[in-house]
Order: sequence, then C-alpha cells, then structure tokens
Amino acid sequence: MYHLINVNGFLSILRRMFMIDERDIDSMIKASLYFHELFKKTILATPPAEVVTKTQMDILLTLYADGPMSMSALSSHVNIAPEQTTRAIKNLRERDLVESDRDEDNRRMVIARLSEKGTLLLDDHTRELHANLRASLEGLTDEEVAQLAETARTATRLLEKTGFRHVVTDPKMRK
Repeated sequence: MYHLINVNGFLSILRRMFMIDERDIDSMIKASLYFHELFKKTILATPPAEVVTKTQMDILLTLYADGPMSMSALSSHVNIAPEQTTRAIKNLRERDLVESDRDEDNRRMVIARLSEKGTLLLDDHTRELHANLRASLEGLTDEEVAQLAETARTATRLLEKTGFRHVVTDPKMRK
C-alpha cells in the first residue's frame, strides 16, 4: 500500500509538472513492473555462492565493476556511511573476498580491492546471472531481445539525467 501511495503521489507530480499523458505514465509503470519481474527472476533468483548481506554484495559488485578504490570513494559509490563500509570490508576480508592495504602515497588512505577468491566468486555469479537472464528471455526472438536491450539502454540514459542513483555500475566498464 505504501508503494502505491508513493507511486500515485509521484504520478500526480509528473502530471502537473510535465503534463505527461496518462497513457505514457501507465506505460512507464507497466514497463517498470515488467523490469522488476525480470530483476526478480534473474538477480534475486541467483544468489552468490557465498552468503553476503546486501551491503556486502553492493561493495563486492562495486569493486568488481570499478576496481580498487579508497574506503571513502567506496562509501560514496555504495551510498553508505564510512563506518558501515569499514565493518563490511572487515567481514569480507575475514572471508578472503576482499583485500585492503594502505596507499603508498598517502598512508592514511586505505585501498580496498577484490581478492582472487572474490573475483572468482563474482565471475561465477555474473555467468549465472547472464544464463538466468537468457533463460528468462527465451520466448523472444533475437530481434526482440535486441530491441529490449536498446530500450533498456535508452531508459538508463534518460533516467541518469533525472538524478536517480543506482549502486553498481556496468561490470563491462571495469578497469
């Protein structure tokens, strides 16, 4: 119920501010619900081999996508407090999924990076995600999959302009 109230309030604001057509709003809602179902069938149905919290997974995926970074940069990317980042990194380090060292140039700065075990875990997890996504889209032709992918790229590009944030960047953009 809470989500419906927020969605309705958001839609009301959209209608007033941008004079967005009712059918366009309905289409946006319907598309987001379909993408949510696709998300549930792929991401949520593919837990990593290691049991990790959401925050830990966000950190692992960020390091996987963007490579080594300082704890403050990691906190900013994942949008959590530095103390939470420190606790999560400590736990991940104890499980040999992450390594951290002091920066050579600035000894006060700690740099976090995936360990070999963490990289292998995320490589396997990514392969499973891709397989689940392919299976979820089996009913579509190659042309329809290409069209859906282009639509997703367009939606991503446009939504980035709104200021909406997501935690993890594209793993293909990894350094």
